[in-house]
Amino acid sequence: MAIRSLTLCSTFTVWVLVLLGDVLAQKCWRDTKCTGPKTAAFPGEWESNLFSPSSRVVTPKAVYNLNAGGSPLVGSVSLVSAQPGVYYDFGLEVGGVVTIDFSVSSVHGEGALGIAFTEAKDWIGPVSDSSSGVFERKDGALYANFSSVGNYTYVMPDEQLRGGFRYMTLFLVGATSSGSVSNVSLELSFQPTWSNLQAYQGYFHSSDDLLNKIWYSGAYTIQTNALHPSTGRAWPAPDSQWANDGDIGTGSTINTDGAKRDRTVWPGDMGVAIPAAFYSTGDIESVRNSLTTLYSIQADNGLLPFSGPPLLAVDSDTYHMWTMIGTYNYVLYSGDVDFIRKIWPKYLAAMAFVADQLDSSLGLLNITGYTNDWGRFSVDSTQASAQMLYYRTLVTGSELATWIGDTTGINSTWLEAAAKLRRAIHSQLWDEKAGAFDDSIEKRENNTSLYPQDGNALAILFGVVNATSDQTQDISSSLTKNWTPIGAESPELSGEVSTFISSFEIQAHLLAGQAQRALDLIRTSWGWYLNNENGTQSTMIEGYLVDGTFGYRHDAGYEEDYSYTSHSHGWATGPVTALTEYVLGLSISGLAGSTWRIAPQFGDLTHAEGGFTTSLGKYYLSWNVSSDGGYALEYSVPQGTSGVLMLPVPSRSEKYKVEVDGKEMTVNQWKTTSNTEGNRQLYITQGSGGEHHVQVS
Repeated sequence: MAIRSLTLCSTFTVWVLVLLGDVLAQKCWRDTKCTGPKTAAFPGEWESNLFSPSSRVVTPKAVYNLNAGGSPLVGSVSLVSAQPGVYYDFGLEVGGVVTIDFSVSSVHGEGALGIAFTEAKDWIGPVSDSSSGVFERKDGALYANFSSVGNYTYVMPDEQLRGGFRYMTLFLVGATSSGSVSNVSLELSFQPTWSNLQAYQGYFHSSDDLLNKIWYSGAYTIQTNALHPSTGRAWPAPDSQWANDGDIGTGSTINTDGAKRDRTVWPGDMGVAIPAAFYSTGDIESVRNSLTTLYSIQADNGLLPFSGPPLLAVDSDTYHMWTMIGTYNYVLYSGDVDFIRKIWPKYLAAMAFVADQLDSSLGLLNITGYTNDWGRFSVDSTQASAQMLYYRTLVTGSELATWIGDTTGINSTWLEAAAKLRRAIHSQLWDEKAGAFDDSIEKRENNTSLYPQDGNALAILFGVVNATSDQTQDISSSLTKNWTPIGAESPELSGEVSTFISSFEIQAHLLAGQAQRALDLIRTSWGWYLNNENGTQSTMIEGYLVDGTFGYRHDAGYEEDYSYTSHSHGWATGPVTALTEYVLGLSISGLAGSTWRIAPQFGDLTHAEGGFTTSLGKYYLSWNVSSDGGYALEYSVPQGTSGVLMLPVPSRSEKYKVEVDGKEMTVNQWKTTSNTEGNRQLYITQGSGGEHHVQVS
């Protein structure tokens, strides 16, 4: 706690804070060197959907009497020890260091101003929602002590900054006292290397306002999870309250799992967060530092950690492989081949570690002893999702070997291993009758089989099944059997919606060409939370129950503490990638965008546009669908790059015309591929750098 007497009147304090806000808007977190972008790459009307504040110092949107409800309070806020207190609503997820100007008009002994925080409206009150990870106690509150009348300023200690909250409750405790609060402000601690928190390097805009808001809530979630490495959650936790002065890695900014908790690097979460960061904020500096941290604590046997420091959880094959897949994603998006060259011996050791667990009699990975995972109820030795992850690890590892110019032939060896694994997965785990993969051989033999959301979604996403196959359509259809009115229930975590695994499911439906299914699930799940008045209405939640309560994993590790759920979690940001890469249809396939892909899927949208940046420049795509089914498409990509256009066209029985840059294309100038990427009819052509226009009618 930091508290000092005021020597200036409250009106002067407000004036100073206004000026300070203007100054801090141009600064980064404390003395952090500013390395982030200074301006948005794509300014426009879509910036009205931004949740990110324009200044690093923010103030509450409203204040209310606790337990009384009613209209917001206006002017100076009175507090009396005999009354419950008040709560401030910042209007969205925030996090950082709070400053409170208050005065004490009467006190008879030792008193204190209590300060408590919560992300969700459900836990507004004198006890903060849970973040410490110690379930035997509550986080409680902070206290600004006083024993005499006068004016005070409370500044939250840096080590107790609150990482994620929307609501702050103030109340008086101790001796009988009364007073008033004249000013509350918050210095935001996230995205520490950015002087302009709205300088997004990507954007998305469409004919659906809800989807637009969802995309930007994902981008804002990514921002609130980008932390200075000295502000992570401390572990072991303190005996009371909370501490966010943990050393969680290298650099000046690092990608973590959540704003409130765990404020730690988790590789699985990065499987969703890395692509989402690339397409939205463009912050891959945080990603590099997270990966550097994970490789720096690799075990001698090659095993990569389940989590970063200071928690340092271990023994997870799946998260080990997520780190390796994340390495590929980082190098793809950044073009930073030097990064993988420098850690190549570590990467080879990581691949050897997981390869040693292949059961030659089954042709599958046996993950016995390394079964920690994302929170599902049970993990078996032949778990389907682990097989899908290993397949993707081998394929992306081969690509990395090619990029660094490896001459040992390891790229071919890994591709051959991937092909063998793929055949084994199909022969050992596919259930033709169910049209889905079993969760494991063990569950099938014990007659406790289920058809997991994770393993089946990843099978499509990672290409274990061909996107043009009947299997892909069967899996896509099978996954919809788990849908509820507010999202997809995960069979492997029954009764709950995992936004982590649902992030893969929506992309799987899009790869199956089932755009409407994906859009419907985004709206019913992420749209439900964004519009939920009890949530942050600005970020993406870790998960929730199918009954609409926030007790994610209440019976699977969170000890029935519903308030422990993170309401700003990077692993939930799959809609950012789904909407940009698959619905808008703009993605990269070569280092830093040297090659790219345009493959829009319209669903029920009539318009979408968006873009992102790499070290090579800006990438932009826009399309408009007319009432007769035709559409106009415009794109702009850096000169010197090349790509492929996969354009939706009517079925072969219908006449159509395609024009590229005003030139009508004839059929023999196009390569026809039926049902490519699912149940769509596409025509494919090569594209080049520059600005281009396509008309399909």
